[in-house]
Parts: sequence; C-alpha cells; structure tokens
Amino acid sequence: MLTKPIYESLPYLYLAIGYGLITFDPSFFTSISGGFFFLIGALVWNLRSHFRRSDNEYARHNTDRNKILYDLKPFACFLAGILVVTWIDNKIAAVFAFILCIMAGWILFLRLGNRYTRKKKYKTRNNNKYYSE
Repeated sequence: MLTKPIYESLPYLYLAIGYGLITFDPSFFTSISGGFFFLIGALVWNLRSHFRRSDNEYARHNTDRNKILYDLKPFACFLAGILVVTWIDNKIAAVFAFILCIMAGWILFLRLGNRYTRKKKYKTRNNNKYYSE
C-alpha cells in the first residue's frame, strides 16, 4: 500500500514523466510514450476529481455522451501545445502552442472552481430542516 503523499502525487508524477519524455528527447517513440504517460495521468486525475466533487449533482451539465472527451479536453490542449513546441521550430507555432496551453489552464481553472464549491443549504419554513440545492 502506498502512503498518502505518494498516492496523491501519482497523477502529477505521470503528467511530469510524460512532459519530460516529450521534451527531453524529441524522437517519435519517446513522444508516443510521453503522450501515453500524460494521458494516463490525466485519466487518473479526472477519476479522482470526479469522485471528490462537492458540487450539486443536479446542477451538472448532462455530458454522459462525450464525457471522456469533455474531461480530457484541457489535457489534450496542453499535450498538443507541448508537442507543437517540441516538434515544430517556428515562432508562429510557438505562439499557437502558448495559446493552447493558456486555454488548457483556463479550462482547468474554471472546472476546479465549479467542482469544489460548497452546497448551499436552505431552511424550510415548516420544520426548520436544511436541504441542499
């Protein structure tokens, strides 16, 4: 069994290993393996985030159909930005990669803000019991 600090840092470790493999040696096979590590880290992060959500389940959008694509969108944008910077040596491509990475960070920032909000509690008039919305 892993200790809690090691267990909690595993998705970030996978993401870092993937990033390191892609940028350290920009060959085809290391980029593919780095992409796999990066996507595994993103999947583990999404699974943990999904089960730790504290927002209201009814307020969530119905995204069951393309849930995996929706959840992996910021990570795919960041991975695409890393690959563009690594593989294409062009200033315009670097600007495009920077925009992709900023967009990925913004999407993650918005999602984290919405997922971990507290539930609102209201009192009913009749029996002073609380219910969550």
